[in-house]
Amino acid sequence: MGMTVREKKNRVRLQEKKPLAYEKIIKHPEKIKNKECVALIQLQYRYDCNFKCKHCAIEKFKKKDERLLSIADVKRIADQADAMGLASICISGGEPLIFPDLKDVVDAIGPARFVISMDTNGWLLSEEKIKWLVEIGVDRIHLSIDGLEYNHNMFRGVKGSWKKCIEALKYCNEYGLGVIINIVATKSLINSGELIKQLDYISQFGEHASIIYAKPTGAFQDYKDEILDTKDIEYIQSLQGKYNISTHLSANCGHEFGCLCIKRHFSITAYGDVLPCPWIPISIGNIFNEDLETVVKRGLGMKWFSYDNKYSCQCGNRDSFFYQNILPQVDKSDTYPADWKKINWF
Repeated sequence: MGMTVREKKNRVRLQEKKPLAYEKIIKHPEKIKNKECVALIQLQYRYDCNFKCKHCAIEKFKKKDERLLSIADVKRIADQADAMGLASICISGGEPLIFPDLKDVVDAIGPARFVISMDTNGWLLSEEKIKWLVEIGVDRIHLSIDGLEYNHNMFRGVKGSWKKCIEALKYCNEYGLGVIINIVATKSLINSGELIKQLDYISQFGEHASIIYAKPTGAFQDYKDEILDTKDIEYIQSLQGKYNISTHLSANCGHEFGCLCIKRHFSITAYGDVLPCPWIPISIGNIFNEDLETVVKRGLGMKWFSYDNKYSCQCGNRDSFFYQNILPQVDKSDTYPADWKKINWF
């Protein structure tokens, strides 16, 4: 399976705009062959936010009173990731656009050597802010749009937030800021038919959408009836031929990963904990105590996250063994995230 047309175009643009990042990415097939990490790092720099979203995965982190990442820590993480041949870092939170030192974070990562993306709820995406993001070296935003106007506003808890997102799309296109529209897929969104209505609506903008399966973590822990099952996931996968979308389980640049954890995606919390993904609150190590490569190799050595297993999305499928037997242990843990050494991995 080869790259999609969209992926090929992105490669061409990257080669022209960021040759240092491009040189790392074209070496990824060899790293994959050697069962090495080629992950995008989601860096949860701070948890300050101007929204209180219904499904927020990091709600429980906000009360944690421990050492936070500094700009120097961000640079050290980026230096280690660069040495590992990793090429993509996503600045997350919280809401990055309210971080007073966002430019310092971008500078510490190093725009020349990384594809830099940013998660955002879109509320502060004015024309001037979009121009500024491009100027400081941000390549792409992951813009959260969950449903059509009424449901999005209800899900996000802020009236007018859907309109802000839609208005921002034209400016992103005008100033060359890449966009991936993030859509959290719940059972309600599928069963009501609104997912299809939303995909039909956003198709006019020509932007790629990432369908994110809802997870029973953080603020969404009590909404387990909204978590997808195998049938729901198969249905969403079947939409890929009709719509410009991808999911956790889609092929990436021609490579089939199954679950993306550690191999293609992992997170670092504002307190230095390395998580297999943003929605599995289990720390497999902390960058304040170990170097990044040591922690990542540990993760790749775990059967659930290794290349030798092509599991489905493990925490977004209520039918999975991981969902039913491993995630419940987090609820009983005396720490959050849970310590990997205290988990029964079966």
